[in-house]
Amino acid sequence: MMSIGSMTVMPPGGSPRDQAVSNLSAQVEAGEITAEDQDAMLEALDAIHAQREASGIPDFSSGPPSESEVQAKFETLLSDQVETGKISQEQADHLSQMFEEGELGKPANAGAFGRTTDGQSSAMLEELMNVVLEQLQESSSYDGNGDRTSTSISSLLADFKV
Repeated sequence: MMSIGSMTVMPPGGSPRDQAVSNLSAQVEAGEITAEDQDAMLEALDAIHAQREASGIPDFSSGPPSESEVQAKFETLLSDQVETGKISQEQADHLSQMFEEGELGKPANAGAFGRTTDGQSSAMLEELMNVVLEQLQESSSYDGNGDRTSTSISSLLADFKV
């Protein structure tokens, strides 16, 4: 989810959790997994999310992680859930495969930041940039001499979330 000022933009298809719930529910309905499996896997995903949130912003000073690094990190977090008994190894393998196939909110064939080859994210970025441009135009004012009198862009950018 991205938030700019008071505007919130959801990625296509809803939040990653919504996509995970939807995909797991479809698997329950198809008889591929049990409702108990679904509950355990969602609980594990929530625990992983909470753990990642608590660890703060990752250090990307040397660049963003590769897709294989992101997958490896996710598998490590899943292993932690197996070790604590929250999910079975079979459930962890299932979630790992879903993550790799893009069924947990990350588009398939996406980079570390959800870039897709089909232009889906570029449309979101274009929309985001249009909102920023509009906000810049609205928040800047000039006096009769063409001198800028005020701008409030710092608060606009401070609310940016992905």
